[in-house]
Amino acid sequence: MKKFFDDIKSELGKISWINKRENIKSTGGVVLVTIILGVFLLLVDFVLSSITELLLGGK
Repeated sequence: MKKFFDDIKSELGKISWINKRENIKSTGGVVLVTIILGVFLLLVDFVLSSITELLLGGK
């Protein structure tokens, strides 16, 4: 069992971890893309809802 955990520790040491600046930059990119995609989907939903309402006679 000790060898197993020693191997895990050894493998974790081989990992190339990103630094804080790269992590923040990547996170910011993900947040930005998520916001842009959310706004795009909101607009598509609004347009499709409006078209559907016009075709079906609305409220």
